[in-house]
Amino acid sequence: MSLEHGAVERVKSGPARILLVEDDPGDIYLFEKALKDRGIDYELTCFEDGEAAIQNLDAGLNADLILVDLNLPRKDGFDVLHAIRNTPAFVDVPVGVFTSSQAQADKARASLLGANRYIHKSPELEEFLNDVGTAVQELLRR
Repeated sequence: MSLEHGAVERVKSGPARILLVEDDPGDIYLFEKALKDRGIDYELTCFEDGEAAIQNLDAGLNADLILVDLNLPRKDGFDVLHAIRNTPAFVDVPVGVFTSSQAQADKARASLLGANRYIHKSPELEEFLNDVGTAVQELLRR
């Protein structure tokens, strides 16, 4: 695997531990398809609402990458992102916002709350799979 100058490859061996906060089963399916298409070895933990994700942050979860949808039941993705960045175990874990929103205000707020990447869920299947696969690979290299 080639890396850009100055990049550091993830040292951990074994599957990437990914935490996904997403309430749409179709998006979860496509997310996993994107990873499988790229040959990414992973273990996926999913939460279908923001409150459940927040409640479980201190429950001994381990993650190499966290992805959060913005439009979630009970607590929105911004609340989840804020909680992640205020949980010591996840301070250095890369976090991506995984959303259908293209609003500049959402992108700016996600960045201010500590998101490392803003991943748009394209309505076009091939673009969705490519964008998600690329983003996950790049975030796992952080």
